[in-house]
Amino acid sequence: MWCRDISAMRREEWFANHVSRLVGNGENTFFWSDVWCGDEEFRVRFNRLYDLSLFKGALVSDMCHLGWGMDGEAWRWRRRLFAWEEGLLGDLILLLQNVNLQVDNVDRWRWALESTNTFSVRSAYKYLTLQPPLVSSVDALSLWHKDVPLKVVLFG
Repeated sequence: MWCRDISAMRREEWFANHVSRLVGNGENTFFWSDVWCGDEEFRVRFNRLYDLSLFKGALVSDMCHLGWGMDGEAWRWRRRLFAWEEGLLGDLILLLQNVNLQVDNVDRWRWALESTNTFSVRSAYKYLTLQPPLVSSVDALSLWHKDVPLKVVLFG
């Protein structure tokens, strides 16, 4: 079905390379599992800290309000950190040092292939047709064929 194909396309490298998260107030972005600061998720980059964290599902705004300084309440762990884990925490805190949330702006997605930063099928199609053939788990041609009866198409 076409909806499965579109869902699978979200995991495609070409798509992920052109979508990024712009954090405003941090109320719609997950601290550990969204790419919002740097090039990868914090749960990947700081996987040991993620494993030990008591706030795995926290939003960016929640962690900021708890305090992500050295003695912040955001850093609650299942056990005491080893010295090398404290070094990782220091690296994470250093990354967060210059992050300022914008209370009046909501979090949103940014599409790099459009000057308006808004996704369009036209820009995605243009990108895909101008590139050399990609190895893809989704057959792009199948996205344009309807798998519905003609009477349903005519009624719609």
